[in-house]
Amino acid sequence: MIINGIEAKQYDLSYDKIVKNTLASSDEMTIRFINGLFGDNISLDAPVVWLDKESIDDRYSAIVADFYPKVDGRMYAIEIEQDDSGDMAIRVFKYSVGGAILHNLQSSKSELNITFPQPCVIFLSGSKKKQIDIRWNINFFDGQRVKLQIPAIQLGNLSIKEIAERDLLPIGQFYLRTFEPLTQSKARDFQEAAKSLFAEVKNAVDCGIISHDVGFQMQNTIQMTINNVLIKSKQEVAVEMTTNIKETLPWIDFADLHKKLEERGRSKEREKINEELREIEMQHAAALAEKDASLVKKEAEIAELRAKLENIE
Repeated sequence: MIINGIEAKQYDLSYDKIVKNTLASSDEMTIRFINGLFGDNISLDAPVVWLDKESIDDRYSAIVADFYPKVDGRMYAIEIEQDDSGDMAIRVFKYSVGGAILHNLQSSKSELNITFPQPCVIFLSGSKKKQIDIRWNINFFDGQRVKLQIPAIQLGNLSIKEIAERDLLPIGQFYLRTFEPLTQSKARDFQEAAKSLFAEVKNAVDCGIISHDVGFQMQNTIQMTINNVLIKSKQEVAVEMTTNIKETLPWIDFADLHKKLEERGRSKEREKINEELREIEMQHAAALAEKDASLVKKEAEIAELRAKLENIE
């Protein structure tokens, strides 16, 4: 499909799976992401475990979050949503209960011990500046009460700079969805946001925060998101819009960069082997020289002994 000179193809994107696969590729990236979500300061070398959510008992199969990471012994329940459906308070409660039953429950005939995970909901689209408030007000029969404010991240309320500074690029790769529907008035901001997003991904790669492989995957996801936004916005974008994204965006060929790095690595390996070879050759030459000197000495001794024999005769 060609939209204003841009070839756009519709892609099926499983946002929660993409985010989880991105995070699961690096424990350090997961810890940075958790720290950025909750304002924590977990050490970057802390242990990370991805807890199972698929093999849960059939009774709880409908009440699991998108993923349950356990970082430094603390369990989290992360839910990725497109928009606020209006029932997130009860849904997040169910997700937390499901994860707690599956992973954080100990019981005997007379006692139950259960620990809820730290929940968080991430909204990838929806109206910007609209703050979503999720709370639990739990009242027990004996008058005890628990009030909890559940963290809810709305991607459209963050700047790309803030996303990068908080190490939230695993969700930031979907930032361009916040421009849906893409009207003519949003076109310039959309283009600038795309440029900035690519620049921050490249900077994260250059700084070693994310690997080249992950950067390449993020680049592809951003490109597919751009195409999806354009296709969904076909009726909204005016024909007069002439921005050619493919010509103006600073596409980073991470695949080619990765190939060059591999070539550089092979070159360094060859250089290392050559250095070892030169050192061994020098040692060998020295050994030969020492051997030659020893032979000369032996030959002199033989000559001397033969001369003595001749004198005796």
